[in-house]
Amino acid sequence: MNDMNHPTPWIAKDQVTQLLEELYADAQRTDPLARRSAAESEPDGDSVLGFYRSMRMAYMAIGWEFGKLLYGLARSIRADTIVEFGTSFGISTIFLASAIRDNGAGRLITTEFEPSKITRARKNLVAAGVEEWVEFRTGDARETLSDPPGDIGMIFLDGAKELYLDVLKILEPHLCPGGIVASDNTDHDGLKPFLSHVRHPSNGYISSAIFTSGPSGKAHEISIRC
Repeated sequence: MNDMNHPTPWIAKDQVTQLLEELYADAQRTDPLARRSAAESEPDGDSVLGFYRSMRMAYMAIGWEFGKLLYGLARSIRADTIVEFGTSFGISTIFLASAIRDNGAGRLITTEFEPSKITRARKNLVAAGVEEWVEFRTGDARETLSDPPGDIGMIFLDGAKELYLDVLKILEPHLCPGGIVASDNTDHDGLKPFLSHVRHPSNGYISSAIFTSGPSGKAHEISIRC
């Protein structure tokens, strides 16, 4: 039985877990079709941004296990400013915003290239009851994050993999000592320069690869700023 000293985390509330279950179920139905459609479409401009534009109907969501880890990491360091690269439909945003809410104060800045995804994400954040802790920025993250906030406690990278290092270099001068960089899909092509950066001691991180299990299990990297 819960008491005032051990309240139920917001991410475990029925309102939130039921919404997440619905979103994950919808992702299982729609993502294979969206990926097939994207594979059959002609490239649209820049190959990286064109791909993400063609995937505008796909969730491309983090797994539930990794989402819980993100929540726990943000709570453990009492992060009051989190920056997310890659909102999509807002599943990861719900985990992170729930941590901000349970920390008692702060904000999550999240950026997404595709405007229609921001519209969907806003609705999901409202349904989860955490929209007031979230600031949305729409467009190329190299531009929307060009004026980052000071004293960032946590960075979550889950947008275009080829841009992880570019985005990190914009943000890392503002990352607090002990701050965390959590990165998804780190077994994808194009991430070798990014991984080399966070794994080299001279760049000021202690970094480790992790793998989550289950149907959505993937490779990730957790890097702590020294």
